[in-house]
Amino acid sequence: MGKNIDKAKLKHGAIIITKKLLGVTTGAVIMAIAFNALLIPYGLLSGGVGGLALMGEYLINLPVSLGIFVLNIPIFLWGLRELNKKLIIYSLVGTFIMILALPLTRPYIKAPQIDLFLAAIYAGVVGGLGAGLVFRFGASTGGADIISMVMKKKKNIGVGTFLFYTNISVLAFFIFFFSLKIVMYTAISMWVSGKITDFVIEGINRNKSVTIISDKNEDIAKRIIVELNRGVTLLDGHGGFSGSSKKVITCVVNNFEIGRLKEIVINIDELAFMFVTETAEVTGKGFSGFKG
Repeated sequence: MGKNIDKAKLKHGAIIITKKLLGVTTGAVIMAIAFNALLIPYGLLSGGVGGLALMGEYLINLPVSLGIFVLNIPIFLWGLRELNKKLIIYSLVGTFIMILALPLTRPYIKAPQIDLFLAAIYAGVVGGLGAGLVFRFGASTGGADIISMVMKKKKNIGVGTFLFYTNISVLAFFIFFFSLKIVMYTAISMWVSGKITDFVIEGINRNKSVTIISDKNEDIAKRIIVELNRGVTLLDGHGGFSGSSKKVITCVVNNFEIGRLKEIVINIDELAFMFVTETAEVTGKGFSGFKG
C-alpha cells in the first residue's frame, strides 16, 4: 500500500515537472521568436538584460544570445545565494532555452513587412505572451526579474516597482545611443508586453469575489447554491455600530454570473450590504485546477 502511494506521488510529481518544463520551454522559444522576428529586424530594444544585450548586438555586433548569457552569470550567482533554489533552477532552464533558441530559430524566421509602430505592438504581444508563459509556470528568464526578487527579499522593494524603475532607467540610458524615435517605440513595446504578460499570468477568465452582509443570509446562500451552483461560506460577523451578531456570506463567481447574483441579493433583501472585488485567479472546484 505504501509503495503504491509513493509511486503515485512520484508519478504526479513527474507530471508536474514535465508540464512546468514544457511551459517554460514554450515561453522561452516564443520570446526568442519575438527578438528574431520583430525586435532585431526593426532595430527595436527591450527592457532589462535583453535590452542591454540588443544594444551590444547593434553597436558592437555581439550576438544577443551571448550578451544575455554573459550578463546573466553574476545575476544567477547572486540569485543562488539569496532565493529559492527551485525558482533559480527553473529560471536557468528558461534562460538557457532562450539563449539556444535565439541563434537556432533566426535562420528560419522572416520579419513581417510592417511599419515600425506595428512592429513595436506585435513585439510586445509576442514577447509578453512568451514571458507570461514562463512566469505562469514558476520561472523567469533571469536578468532584472531575478534582481527584483532579491531586492524584494533584502530591501522589501516591490517586484513590480523595481522592474518599472529599472525599465525607465534602461530607456533613459538608451537615449544616449539611439534615436528618440526608437526609444519611444521601444517604450510602447514594453508597455504592451507588460499588459500581455499580466493577462497570461492572471488567466483569461477573471472572477469576482463577493461579500454579502444581510439579515436574510440563509435565504441568499441557498439561492446562490441552487441557482448559480456555486459554493458559499458563512462567516461570523459582528456589527461595529449596532453591536449585533451577523452572518457574512462570501463566494466567488465569474463575470457572467455576477449580474444574476446581484438580482438574487436585491430580490431577497434590498437593504443587504454587498461589495465585489476583482479576483485574478481562482483554483478549486468549479474553477481551474491547482497548479504545481
